[in-house]
Amino acid sequence: MENRFKEDRRLGTLIACVSLLIEAIARRDRWQIARAATGPLLEELLAGHYDDKFVTGDRLNHPGLQGVPIAVADDRVAIVVGTVPTDAEPRPIQVTAVLVARDYPRHWLVAALDFDMVADNDFQRQVQFGTFSEDSDLAVIAAHGTLDNEAAEIDWDDPTVVLRESESGTVTVADIVTELAKWDRSAWAWLAAERVTLSGHYLRAKHPELVRDYPHH
Repeated sequence: MENRFKEDRRLGTLIACVSLLIEAIARRDRWQIARAATGPLLEELLAGHYDDKFVTGDRLNHPGLQGVPIAVADDRVAIVVGTVPTDAEPRPIQVTAVLVARDYPRHWLVAALDFDMVADNDFQRQVQFGTFSEDSDLAVIAAHGTLDNEAAEIDWDDPTVVLRESESGTVTVADIVTELAKWDRSAWAWLAAERVTLSGHYLRAKHPELVRDYPHH
C-alpha cells in the first residue's frame, strides 16, 4: 500500500494531536486538554465526562491511538479514525476524531472524539461554517477555574516558598523565577505544556494565556 503520509505530512501531526489529547484525559491534565480541544468537547472534557472511558488507573503507560489510524485532512477540517486501548473497557474504544484548523500556520484542535458528536446536526453546522470560536473556548476555560490544581496550590507570589529540598540544595520560588528569565519567551508555551521543570508549573499558575499560545514555525 502507498504510504499515505508521504504526500501530506499533516496527517501524522493530526494523529499525534489526538493521541496527546487522549493521554491528557487519562492523566487528568486539564491544561493539555484545554490546549488541544475546542467547542463542546472542551467543556465536556474539562468537566471530566470522559474519565470513565480513558482513565486507566495506575498504569504508567497512558493510552494513545493504536495500530495504524486512518487520517484525512483538507485546509480547515481533518478526521482521524482509530482505536484506544484502556483498562476501563474490555475492548479498545473506537475513536472518530474531528479536528478543526485554528489559524495559519495551521494549529489543529480536536472538536470531537466520538461518532455521536460527529453525527450531531449542530456540530455538523459548526464544522461547516467554521464557528469554533477561540473566545468561546477561553470563556469555557475561565468558567472551569484552575486548570492545574498542583500548580495552583503553591503561593508563587512568595519568593521564599520552598519547592524542593535535596542534598544538592533548596529550590525556592525565587529560584524558579530566576531560572525562567534564562528562557526565551517563545519557549514559555512549551514549558507550560510539557511541565518538565518547576518553571512549567509556575507558568501554568501565573500565565493561563499560554494555553492558546503556540510557537510560530
